[in-house]
Amino acid sequence: MVLAQKGVRVLLIDADLRRPSIHKTLGMGPHSGLSNVLTGSTTTEQAITRTTILPNLFVLAAGTPPPNPAELLASTNMRDLLAQLREQYDHIVIDTPPSLSVTDAVVLSPRADAVVLVIRSGQTTKQALRRSRDVLTQVSANVVGVLLNAVDLSSPDYYYYYEYQGKYARYYREDDSSEHDHDEEHAVEESSPSSSSA
Repeated sequence: MVLAQKGVRVLLIDADLRRPSIHKTLGMGPHSGLSNVLTGSTTTEQAITRTTILPNLFVLAAGTPPPNPAELLASTNMRDLLAQLREQYDHIVIDTPPSLSVTDAVVLSPRADAVVLVIRSGQTTKQALRRSRDVLTQVSANVVGVLLNAVDLSSPDYYYYYEYQGKYARYYREDDSSEHDHDEEHAVEESSPSSSSA
């Protein structure tokens, strides 16, 4: 939604062909989708829906649950579909099943420009996170970061982290400004990262 608010065309693909949920989350009814496109029973034009939330946000639902999800996602049809969609959208976000439960995410991840691991606060263990990273790295997936969901903002741990982070950042800001005031504009330009997406 944030990407679509920038005015660019965004496609959200539900690649969880086993337990699809995006269509329910967005209030959409049962709909043909990714599995139907990959098996040739429908076209991408028929399967992709423009959301009512934002005019630039489109959804490709999971479609009819197939007997062979991992095979479909690893197929040349999936490769060709992504190549076609790259020409039509500025950003494509693919939601997959958990990487340790089934192989779907692992076989699909090398075809993405970047992979973000989504973990749940208080539930995902460090060991599971490391294993997910290692499994994805083995197939040369470009893991660029972690997104932490369901953080309890009332937790004492959160307040401790927030206070620590604030003091830590302030310490370096003060140190930097005292030594490099005259280089501030140049330093910001040098340290600003560039980003790109399919």
